[in-house]
Amino acid sequence: MHKAILPLIIAFASFSSQSADFEFSTGGGTQYGGFIGIQGGLKFEKSRYFAALGLFGVSAGAQFQMSNDGHHSLGVNGGTMYGIFGGDKDYIAMTYNYHFKGFHNSGWEIGTGVGYFKTEEHSIWFSSDVAEEEEKVHIIFNIGYKF
Repeated sequence: MHKAILPLIIAFASFSSQSADFEFSTGGGTQYGGFIGIQGGLKFEKSRYFAALGLFGVSAGAQFQMSNDGHHSLGVNGGTMYGIFGGDKDYIAMTYNYHFKGFHNSGWEIGTGVGYFKTEEHSIWFSSDVAEEEEKVHIIFNIGYKF
């Protein structure tokens, strides 16, 4: 009985031994929480999961390496941008990024994508009453530097 279980234990042990690196970056766009912000992420062999805190916004998402040379990645992110005078935007976006020095290296990255935005305009400053709602699809741009 123990001889039959040992190969299963060894096989499943390899799944839990995957290492991840922490990565810090700063930039502008929805991947950085809106206008400008900071981003912390966990980077695996071919994927990266991140959370961002920006000037008037928050974001979370993932990127997946698409090429062997590590320059191209596809991803998804979502978040909220808080309006100073009452308009908040919730969004979800699909993104493409180009990493100048590769997916695993420090350096500049630029990106674009398509995002679905839902905007709620409030009637009075800092009010929770929604005066107007608008839903639109926008092209987005991101630029950042990974440390």
